[in-house]
Amino acid sequence: MRIHYLILWLCLISLEINAQTAFNFGRHTIGESRIPLALNDFKISNSHQDVQTKIVADSLQWIRNESNLLIPQILVAIMIKRPTSQIHLETNGLTILPVKKSEYFYTELFIDLFNPGDVAIFDGKDKIDTIIVSSNKSVANKSQLIDYSCAPYNVRLHGLDDDYLSIGCKLHRQGKWGEETPRLELTFSTTNLRMQNGASSPYKIYLQDNGAVELTLIDREQKEHQIKIEATLPKRLQRLKTAFGFGPYSFKSAESSNETGPKWAPSVMLYGKLDLTDVTSLKVFDALLYSKTLFNNSGLYFSYDLAEAFDSRLVFNALLGFQGLHFRYDSKSNTQFRLIYPQGFEVTWKHLLGKENLHLTYGMFISTDKSEDYTNAWIRVGTKTFWEINYIDWKYQNSKVSTWGLSMGIPLANFF
Repeated sequence: MRIHYLILWLCLISLEINAQTAFNFGRHTIGESRIPLALNDFKISNSHQDVQTKIVADSLQWIRNESNLLIPQILVAIMIKRPTSQIHLETNGLTILPVKKSEYFYTELFIDLFNPGDVAIFDGKDKIDTIIVSSNKSVANKSQLIDYSCAPYNVRLHGLDDDYLSIGCKLHRQGKWGEETPRLELTFSTTNLRMQNGASSPYKIYLQDNGAVELTLIDREQKEHQIKIEATLPKRLQRLKTAFGFGPYSFKSAESSNETGPKWAPSVMLYGKLDLTDVTSLKVFDALLYSKTLFNNSGLYFSYDLAEAFDSRLVFNALLGFQGLHFRYDSKSNTQFRLIYPQGFEVTWKHLLGKENLHLTYGMFISTDKSEDYTNAWIRVGTKTFWEINYIDWKYQNSKVSTWGLSMGIPLANFF
């Protein structure tokens, strides 16, 4: 049993470290770049000779901002050679006061490369210069970042091949419980393009079905760009999801002086998950094995997300609940029923190896009763259909079961 506690301890330590490194810049989350980006794809321009700018070395970072967009930002150093003390900068609704040095004013600003916004420089009431960040016209085709948050909804973008763009998604439920429908909130920003009236990104789109949104944006030369964004949404959002699993298991059992196995036995699994909120759910399972010996293990658990790391791709989940366990060594034996209370956890790595909607999960239940040994560990990988390696070991008084095997899980039906 010590090895299982060691694994749990290592998972907790790893998550604590990752959680500390996953957050920065206040409410911003450090993210992962999904597209190639080179700083020489961007240029910083201004017209006044007294204003100098440069990119601070090694300052490029990908973050998830308050608008749920995964964007790159750089730190830009700005130096203004003016003798007056009335210098200030304005950008994106902010007013920045630079520090007065001996012969110049100096400040450093984080610039969102996908939604840079112009930086206006004022001397008192007079605007003396504007700093503009833009991308080159020769940007490669793969410069559109459709975030992992959009992966379940198959978001597609058409008509923009020469500018950087980032799209993030968030699904909302609307309607009464049991009859809820989806409302997908898409947020996107782009480096060079604006609405025809000059309104800058980020822009919001709300989709309730599989319809597409078509819009016209313009660049700084007033050239029009036709863009189409679409997604695939279900007609209903159902909270209860079920799945069925089956596969061969190696099976060994014992009662008093009698022992059988190891031998192969068929297994049947049932899974259910009732979503309560975005981070909580009720999970049920039932595992049945029968080959001379009958072994049935079922459970009901309250599940909630404890922590996230790596831009929500690594999720640590706690499982609190109870299980029922039936055991009958053979047809001549009495059937035992045990109500046990092992507690557990799951660690899920989403979008494994960059493959959208492919998830890898490691989970474990550990007994809280010293008089009854119980371990249940599993590794699951897949999308809607999945493969699962499962190991169960149970011992109480003179009864014992040990089994492991591979099963395939297939979605059944959704309800509510």
